[in-house]
Amino acid sequence: MLITVTGGIGSGKTRFALKYAAQLSREGVYLSTGDHDPVIPELPSAHYRAIQAGNGLKLAELVTQINRESNLFLADQRIIIVDSLTSWMAAGFRAAEDLDQQRLETQHLFEALLSYQGKILVITNEMHGSLYPSEEERIFAARMASVNRILQSHAEQMYMLVSGLAIDLKAQQVRFEDEGT
Repeated sequence: MLITVTGGIGSGKTRFALKYAAQLSREGVYLSTGDHDPVIPELPSAHYRAIQAGNGLKLAELVTQINRESNLFLADQRIIIVDSLTSWMAAGFRAAEDLDQQRLETQHLFEALLSYQGKILVITNEMHGSLYPSEEERIFAARMASVNRILQSHAEQMYMLVSGLAIDLKAQQVRFEDEGT
């Protein structure tokens, strides 16, 4: 089960995600790059553990390792919280040598996230451009926006946070004219 939580910087995504995760699962793993906040937030219970990974550890490898080491029969009782996908992607973006390598890393990340055998809650940022973005910033913002669209198409639940208020986007039943009736 894939759940996404999105919003701007400082909108309350992490606080909401941890409280929501505690309602869904008794145990979990909080994966953080640690570069958005040096303090790991208070976890819902003693059955949650935190893995704070700095540069070098790739999210796809970490999720795949957790999936491989986990008991498949207990999949519904655990949740992974990824905080934040944007930070993980930015670290990979900086480390990649070229755009082809970035695309390949992004594909590996999708495969790992979508093949996870339990509940996974992915925190991500809404990408807003600056007035005069560099070429690198423009490419990253476009890549992140694309990643967010793909994730939401696979997510069973999607929340957007605005000033601490969570909006259930999947429950809104938004339809576009070209989707038919």
